[in-house]
Amino acid sequence: MSIGRSSGGDGAEPPIEDPSQIRRAMAVLHREETEFPIKVEGAQTLPYTSHIQHLDLETGILQLKLIRPLPHEMAMGAPFEMLFAAGDQRFEAPITFLGRESYLLYRFSIPVRMIHSDRRQGKRYPFRPREKAYVLAQDGGLPGHGLAGPLVNLSLGGLAFRVDRVMRLDDHMRISPGLGFFDKGKVLTMLKIRDLPKLPLFEARGTLANACERDGEIILGVKFADLGESELRQIQLVLDARDQMQRSSTTASITTAVVKEAKGKSLPLSVTPSPAQRVNPSGSLTPDALTLLARRCTGLVLAMTPGPDRTSLQASLASAGYLRLESTDTLEQALDRLRVDQGNTASRLLLLESPPGALPQLSDIRTFQRELGELRELSVALIQAHGRPPETEDPLIRPLPWPGEDSPSWLPLLDELAGL
Repeated sequence: MSIGRSSGGDGAEPPIEDPSQIRRAMAVLHREETEFPIKVEGAQTLPYTSHIQHLDLETGILQLKLIRPLPHEMAMGAPFEMLFAAGDQRFEAPITFLGRESYLLYRFSIPVRMIHSDRRQGKRYPFRPREKAYVLAQDGGLPGHGLAGPLVNLSLGGLAFRVDRVMRLDDHMRISPGLGFFDKGKVLTMLKIRDLPKLPLFEARGTLANACERDGEIILGVKFADLGESELRQIQLVLDARDQMQRSSTTASITTAVVKEAKGKSLPLSVTPSPAQRVNPSGSLTPDALTLLARRCTGLVLAMTPGPDRTSLQASLASAGYLRLESTDTLEQALDRLRVDQGNTASRLLLLESPPGALPQLSDIRTFQRELGELRELSVALIQAHGRPPETEDPLIRPLPWPGEDSPSWLPLLDELAGL
């Protein structure tokens, strides 16, 4: 998309307030299914990655799909900022929160102006902890320090990662520094990213661009330094694969929604196609072969009292393609089972029975998550026989509708919780 440039006397770009240009930019974001961050205006919270699910130019409303929920207490009219790319330019734009449409789907106003931004030049692609991409870095101070933690996002210009460990290199002692330790501009003489898709190891140099604290965790932004053509080509291949994966995921979600709207309701479990039919290209209502394969490779641990309801749930999960299912009677037994195999955190999900009309002790679940070490990012689906537990504010602990004809959303939500 081409948006004309204009310059003021001081060299700064004036804001764009032409409604036609703004709406054209929103239409391109919608058509190209571009992901972009939004955040509460003036807040120091982690941005929410989103994309435009629906655009209504007549009413001036954006429906944004987020990857994690907004707080339940978010007030109507709360001001947000969106940051997005248009062609070779980047823009910030103010939007207003108008309410919740459905789970992870929220209404916002179309912006009335766009302000040129030079915060960064490359699109950032988010990474989840369960994807196992890991960053190792070393600064050039005396004594030198080693930093390590999971990758948060990646672009052609740099990356962000969560600092899990800081170690002095002279005596190998671990330290717990505050934000003041991470000075902007500090040189990282060694920077490695392990286990990127299609790239087992990437090595470079970098400088610290920023540091922020979120829920007691430190996130570092790093700018790449002196990348050669081969390094740029390696990163571009990773980002191209990431972009293709995001587009495929969004297209699959849109196709599912269109099919459900056309059919009025999803197929009952009694007539769910068999696994062989699901991968048949002629079956337009079925997930693709990769989704089915991912379900078969995902390990589920079910903590639920024995009985007809548990037997019914096991059958529903197996019918959907989740075949690696282990059942226990209690949460404690489930977590003992998870502790046995902590190396496969990327394909683990806990299903936990919730008491009718109430939530289990979330503090106990979080305590167990912390005890699991690498499994602390474990997703937990709360289930309730023939009902649905209330919502939580934790993106890793979510209620799941009881599988059946009356709750067609259970399978897409389970796929999302499993990271598929």
